[in-house]
Parts: sequence; C-alpha cells; structure tokens
Amino acid sequence: MEQKINIFGAALDALSSQERVDLKLTYINHLRSESYNKEEFKDPYDFIKANITRHIALNNKTKWTGKISIPSWLTPKPDASDLPKLSVNKLNKFFKSNGYWKYALIVANYIDEEIYPNIPVMIGVDHSLTGGSIMALAKRYPNLNVIILDAHFDVMNKEYRVDETLLNYYQCGNFLDYLLENEIIIPKNLWILGVQDEIYDELNRVNNSQRNLDLNKLSVKKWTEKGVHVIFKKEVQSCNFKVDLNGPTYLSIDMDVGSMSSIYSARFMNSSGLNVNEFLQLLHKISEFIESSNGPFVGLDIMEFDIHFLEITKMKDFNDHTEQIIRNIFKIFVIKNNKSQNKYLL
Repeated sequence: MEQKINIFGAALDALSSQERVDLKLTYINHLRSESYNKEEFKDPYDFIKANITRHIALNNKTKWTGKISIPSWLTPKPDASDLPKLSVNKLNKFFKSNGYWKYALIVANYIDEEIYPNIPVMIGVDHSLTGGSIMALAKRYPNLNVIILDAHFDVMNKEYRVDETLLNYYQCGNFLDYLLENEIIIPKNLWILGVQDEIYDELNRVNNSQRNLDLNKLSVKKWTEKGVHVIFKKEVQSCNFKVDLNGPTYLSIDMDVGSMSSIYSARFMNSSGLNVNEFLQLLHKISEFIESSNGPFVGLDIMEFDIHFLEITKMKDFNDHTEQIIRNIFKIFVIKNNKSQNKYLL
C-alpha cells in the first residue's frame, strides 16, 4: 500500500563559532545592498521545494507541509533586526540552555502530532534534529533500523574529558551517543556509512587502551564494540559491504558525506567525501537493502545543507552536484516510495 509522505523544514543553524557568526553578519550586510534579490532562498527547505517542484512531478500523496517555527536569528539567514543577537556569546547561551535538545523535542512532537502515520521527510540544517525524528519513530517501531550517511561519527562524549566542555550539552556532534546511551537506538540497528577513512586508519594504528586516540575515535571504538556498524568511505567506494536490515528503516543523509568532491554546500567540509557517481551508487544500494528487508521505509531527512555555500557555488566555477543528488534522493526514496516493481530513475 502506498503511504502518504509529508515533507517539512527545520532550519536550525545555531553554531556558535565565529566563522558562522561572521557568515550571518555578511548576509545581513548583503540584505542591505542593492544586489540583494528578494527571490533568494532563505533555507534548504525553500531551495529543495523549488528545485523538486520545477523538475519532478510529485503525486497527490506527497505534501509539502511547511516549516517548524524557529526564531530568525537561529536560522541560516537572519533578519536585519537580529543583528544585536548575533554573537558567539549569545549563541553559546542558546547552546548551554540545551537549545538543541529543545528543538529535537519540537521535531519529535511535530511528527507525533502533525505527521504520523504518514512518512516524515525532514529538510534541515543541524544534524541534531535527526534525533527528534528518530525518537518519534522509535516509540512506534521498537526495532527501528537507522542508516546514517555521514563523513563523521556523531558520538563525541564527555567520558574521555576531564575539563568542562560543550559536550555536556546535546548537539550535532554527540546526538547519536545520546540516542545510544538512552537505548533509543539499538546499537546493532545503527549503520553509519561513508565515515572518513582517517578514523579507520588511526583505530588500526594506535593502542586504544592507552587512551591516546582523540575523543571521536575513542567513541567510535566504544560503540562499534557494542554492535554499531561503521562502514568507512573506502568500503563504500568499493561497494564491498552489506547492510542486513530486519524491520522498519529510517534514513538520514548528512550532505557532508560528499564534501569537497560532489558537494560544496555542506556546513562541515573538513574531509574529502564521495564523488557524484559513488554518492548515487550508495543511494541505490541502500534502497536495495531496504527493499530486501522485512520492514517498511518509515522516514528520511536531508541535513547539514548550507544555503550560503550553495549560492556561492552557483556564482563560481564549482563542479557542484547538489541539485542532481537531491533530485535522485527524491526519485529513489520519495517518488519510488518502496514500490519495488518500479525501476530506479536517474
């Protein structure tokens, strides 16, 4: 039976780094300039909705439901009136008030009250909001499989630190650690695909008992020993891997899995990710794994999309494949909607 799909936006972008603050300040200056175009997209939801609507015909079972309300200063493109709020200190206060956790709960409640039993598709920025989608669905599907495409393994935690750090607070760098620690995700049901190979190389090279790996690598070891499946970029590129699913599956796509190779519009581009052919091949392979499982496809998100960088790539000579990849995500996981008799579209 073909299920209804609800697509919504959640453009939380509250990183407190000076770089991100400067980017927002530059945008406000742009707002005041003569070159500002009122048709510019405010966030990833606006861009993807326009792009998909222009190129792909969605059926009447798929609905764009709008955006979760987030104050402008916490979004990628704040209003000019937000200028007094845009500082590292004020964004850190949001962070330390457990702001990311608050919005993860808002996402979970939105899916509970506005979407379920339809399939949620979230288009957003900060990956911590994926925790909200997973929490909402895990209540209904106790054996939920979660597949994450990501160049990073978001399980940083404070266990290996002696000083007080921002890791005391729920955020994009530790949301998976939170979900695992609180048994919202079963370790053997979590698959992380496309993680940068540098982590793999160092895990093999260094004696972890001496605790001389950095925090992220120690956390990877901890959770893989408990059953989490980490499939590194080199394995994804070789296609020499298998995902054994049993039950319903949720898919989360962090755009940085293709950073500096096929994608130039992710918030974090500190590694070289999958090229466009590898990215598309991975999407098809995941779809095949889901189809061959004993459960339905129950949700999707596209996260860590940076609208500022997207617009820069359009002005400059970048070989960016963001639009092509987004359209394929929709063709494979939204239009196709688990109808195994259909052939994949490219």
